[in-house]
Amino acid sequence: MGAVLLQNTSRLQRFIREVTIQYNLCNEPWIKYSISIVADRGLKKPLYTSARLKKGEVLYLETHSRRYELCFAGEKIVKAKPPTQLHDPDIKKSPNHQLHSTNGNKSDSDNVVVDVFRWSRCKKILPQRLMRTVGIPLPLEYVEVLAENIDWEDVQWSQTGVWIAGKEYALARVHFMSMN
Repeated sequence: MGAVLLQNTSRLQRFIREVTIQYNLCNEPWIKYSISIVADRGLKKPLYTSARLKKGEVLYLETHSRRYELCFAGEKIVKAKPPTQLHDPDIKKSPNHQLHSTNGNKSDSDNVVVDVFRWSRCKKILPQRLMRTVGIPLPLEYVEVLAENIDWEDVQWSQTGVWIAGKEYALARVHFMSMN
C-alpha cells in the first residue's frame, strides 16, 4: 500500500509547479524567477507571454540590484520574406509572430506588420503603488531604454535569466503588472 501511495505522490509532483516568493528591491512579495513563469502556457495564443504583453500587461524583472521592464511597444512594418521562404514547410514560423499584410495593394504586398517590444532599465526602484500612479508601462522619464523595436524571437529566456540585444541579464525575481 505504501509503495502505491509513494508512486501516486511522485506522479502528482511532476505536475505541480514550484513557485517561490521572494521580496523585491522595495521589500514587496514577487515570484522568484523561473523560466516556467515566463514560458508560454499551452497552445492557446492568449496564454502566450507575448500575447499577455500585447494585451497591456508589463513584465518587470529584477536582478539582485536592478529592475527592468519588458513591454509591448506596438507594431512595425518590415519587408516580407520572399514567397518561396514563406511557403517552405521546413522553415518554422513562431506562433508569437503576428504577420499581417498592410493592405491589398501590390506595392504593399512586400511588407508585413510584426509586434515589437521594448526593454528598459528602471532608473529608480519604485513601489508597485507608486508605479501604478505614474503609469504602467512606466513613462520614458522613469526608464532608460536599452533596446527598442525588439522582435519577440530576439528575447531569449534561459533557466537563469534572459538574453536581449546580445546581453545576458541574470534574473532573481519576476512580476507581471497592468494598470487594472
